[in-house]
Amino acid sequence: MSDIFICYAQENREVALRLGERLRAEGWSVFIDVQTRVGTRWHKEIEREMFEARAMVVLWSAASRESDFVLEEAEYGKGKEILFPAFIERVEFPYGLRLIQTADLVGWSGGKHGGALLESLRRHLVDRAIEPTEMPPQATSHAPPPKPAPREAALGTKFRDRLKDGSEGPLMVVVPAGRFVMGAPVTEEGSDNDERPQHEVTIARTFAMGIHTVTFADYDRFVKATGGRSPADHGWGRGDRPAIDVSWDDAVAFCAWLSTQAGRAYRLPSEAEWEYACRAGTTTPFHFGATITADQANFDGNYTYGQAPKGQYREKTLPVGSFPANAFGLHDMHGNVWEWCQDPWHDNYTGAPSDGSAWESGGAASRVLRGGSWYDDPHWCRAANRYDYPSGDRVGYAGFRVCCGAPIE
Repeated sequence: MSDIFICYAQENREVALRLGERLRAEGWSVFIDVQTRVGTRWHKEIEREMFEARAMVVLWSAASRESDFVLEEAEYGKGKEILFPAFIERVEFPYGLRLIQTADLVGWSGGKHGGALLESLRRHLVDRAIEPTEMPPQATSHAPPPKPAPREAALGTKFRDRLKDGSEGPLMVVVPAGRFVMGAPVTEEGSDNDERPQHEVTIARTFAMGIHTVTFADYDRFVKATGGRSPADHGWGRGDRPAIDVSWDDAVAFCAWLSTQAGRAYRLPSEAEWEYACRAGTTTPFHFGATITADQANFDGNYTYGQAPKGQYREKTLPVGSFPANAFGLHDMHGNVWEWCQDPWHDNYTGAPSDGSAWESGGAASRVLRGGSWYDDPHWCRAANRYDYPSGDRVGYAGFRVCCGAPIE
């Protein structure tokens, strides 16, 4: 992982290299794409570096303003609120980026002076607040220094909200901002036209997602507090098993109750958020890879996917967290129980939003389920697979997990 990712046009490579040397002299690690290792898939290497970078510096010039790659990288950094632009030529601001404080490096030859850019990076990388505009030096004052601005919890941070009744809410993890290609190609085994057309989605801000699906322990507190209906467990046990026999309407009601208890807005994930979180940076049918086994997830092991062997068919749910988490720290995104999403069902992705939001306009009265279950063949458990079900119906293979905004430390 590098502290700083430098975005630039190839015509400005020498300036980028000089800047990289200057930033390394400050003690920071720097990524410039000339470092991409031979034999790697360069776009994956760049995506990984952008995801892990703590700051992104973009060098604006006539060439970079015309580069789709630079503009996309800058938009990604803007969405994560880690973008630090600098002019190296006298050009107009790119559209949508005018309001971000931009340093002036026009004519800079690589010397020690770095002006507002270095000062802003110093403040950001030591977790101090960044001033919205560059201010002239102030007279010495004996007043205490201002407190640093609050910052979002680090990616991967786990937390539980304390509820008004004294209990704790579901275990959550902070999921990073990013972008991904949603849906499946026609070449993916078991895929269907409702998973297409594939399209890029940008998740502009971090959010938090339940590490597990909501358990009976979570849901039974809701039932006790509201006097609602207690779902059946089919004799498989309650406690840390996923709450099943709950409808989309039930799940929405649980989110509303949890929001009141926690003082934070909880909700169901959008379909795009769910797939993004499931994939966790992967592009394969499963976050485990090209195939899946019954040792990795709970599904009907009498059936196989790809070159995987047959395995156990357990014929019931298992306690949450029985299998390894993905790279975002989320368990059971494949199998165990289907998971309700916020979106109404649409027959395909034509016209789908690209910002990760729920697709509320149009669509059917039924709602989207994702992830497959203990009852299903493995191809139903793919990251791209979708299923629709009436919002008021309840079955023994469907549950849900919750989302909310990332916490402030």
